[in-house]
Amino acid sequence: MTHQNYDTGSVNPIVLFSINHPKLITWLMMIFTVVIISLAALPNFFPKELPYLHSIKVDTDPENMLADDEHARVYNQAMKKEFSLSDIVVVGVTNEHNAQGVFNTKTLANIDKLTKFALSLTWLDADQPGKTAGVIGIDLLSPSTVDNIEQGGPGTVNFSWLMPSPPASDAEALLIRDRAKKIPFLDGTLISDDGQALALYIPLTDKHLSYQLREELLTKIAEFGDIEESYYITGLPVAENTFGVEMFKQMAISAPLAMLVIFLLLWWFFKRLIFVTSPMIVAMVCALSTMGLL
Repeated sequence: MTHQNYDTGSVNPIVLFSINHPKLITWLMMIFTVVIISLAALPNFFPKELPYLHSIKVDTDPENMLADDEHARVYNQAMKKEFSLSDIVVVGVTNEHNAQGVFNTKTLANIDKLTKFALSLTWLDADQPGKTAGVIGIDLLSPSTVDNIEQGGPGTVNFSWLMPSPPASDAEALLIRDRAKKIPFLDGTLISDDGQALALYIPLTDKHLSYQLREELLTKIAEFGDIEESYYITGLPVAENTFGVEMFKQMAISAPLAMLVIFLLLWWFFKRLIFVTSPMIVAMVCALSTMGLL
């Protein structure tokens, strides 16, 4: 089979060279792609041996879409520091199978267990030696960790835990609800306006721990077995972090499926393998090279 050269003044020289030297261009494309992928991947396996190359880092924090010195970002961090604000994970609890809502002995016992478990989720901070990371226990809000403030007599005020231990009867559970409704700080925040549901507010030292905390809480809730109540884990850090993690899991499924659909469509249109594989190879090379260069 002879190779025919095409030469015309209307064709771009680069395109003309590629047409006249297909094997050379193919080899150059393969070598370039392998080199780019290697430069991107090797620092992840040999970080000490290749310190001058940047390893792959997946950042799903939408806050990093803004520059570090962006006014809105700087102001937000300053206000959080000024008022000692932490990123909070909220656990909502409802019970639609009980006339008293969540204020029954079994549900409140589970909430107490979940609170104690959340308080235990602390560990040494790898980035800051000597400090702990995880849940900020002193700021956690739940029936087991907030104060009940009542008048004790003339000129005296009594402070006690709202729920020092799980109630032994439904009457005690309703008493906890009534006490919480009398405290403006808790009414509408810790306990719902209708007195049927409540929420736990779990502050974190770092919002990037929210997905890990969510998974730990879901595991603990699963240990409760057959329960009446429902748990809803939410909060801005959970939404951001969960979206980032789950997005890549879905991409691992959807990206190959998308390529399969394109392959089948091309096969349906052309019915020839050479016409199908060529654009698929170009698409893969472009995607790998672009991601590697980034």
